[in-house]
Amino acid sequence: METSKLSQLFHLACARIHEVIDDLYETLHNEEGIPIGNRDQVEEALGEVKTEIYHELDLIKSSVDEYDSESEEVQ
Repeated sequence: METSKLSQLFHLACARIHEVIDDLYETLHNEEGIPIGNRDQVEEALGEVKTEIYHELDLIKSSVDEYDSESEEVQ
C-alpha cells in the first residue's frame, strides 16, 4: 500500500469520526436547542456513537496493519 493511500484512509476514518461527533452534539439537543436531560436517551446516543467510532478506529488499525505487512514484504 502506498503511503498516500494510508493517509487517505486515516483521513477518511477521522472525517467520519468528526461527523459522528457533530451528529452526537445535535442529538443531545432538541429542535429548540435545549439539551436532552434524559439519562436513558443520552446513554442510547452514546452507545450508538461508540459503535460507529469503534468501526472507524478498526479501519485505522487494519489499514496500518496492511501497510505494515506490505512494507515488511518489500524489505
